[in-house]
Amino acid sequence: MKKSTGLLVSASAALALTFAAPSVAHAQVGGARPFGLGLALGYPDVGLSAQYFMNERTSLQFVLSFWYRNGRFGRDYVDNSSGLFLRADYLFHPATLIRGSVADLRFYIGPGLYAGFGNYDSFALGLELPIGLAVPFKSIPIDLAFEAVPRLAVVNNNGVGLGFGVGGAFHIRYYF
Repeated sequence: MKKSTGLLVSASAALALTFAAPSVAHAQVGGARPFGLGLALGYPDVGLSAQYFMNERTSLQFVLSFWYRNGRFGRDYVDNSSGLFLRADYLFHPATLIRGSVADLRFYIGPGLYAGFGNYDSFALGLELPIGLAVPFKSIPIDLAFEAVPRLAVVNNNGVGLGFGVGGAFHIRYYF
């Protein structure tokens, strides 16, 4: 039994080190590792963030988050203004603004759609245009992104009606 436990621990450690060890050739965000998964923190994005690079200049970004207003979550994490928020964006990465030895600074922009579903049968559907800066690290498969997201609400639970707002998010993602 001790031999099989030792073998299992050794195999697990080797596997963990294989995935954790940074490699410049394999750590390129959007290159050798096209899919990233992590967190989105901001307004109204507090949840999961995913990004898939189709090539070096274009990617798809998805966010599934808990939606809140006024920074309140309520006693049971539910109040009059909470729910789920979904985003899907088609992003263009037209320029690398700064190339560094540790990380780069890249600009991105792109059209997207959002949907929010809240308490009391409330919902909103609309268009958005994320504009951001991403910092992909060269020696580890992680990126950080800061974005402003102008939004145009098109439909809500009261029917068709236009409304404008600006959200924002900070993303941190690990790429596989």
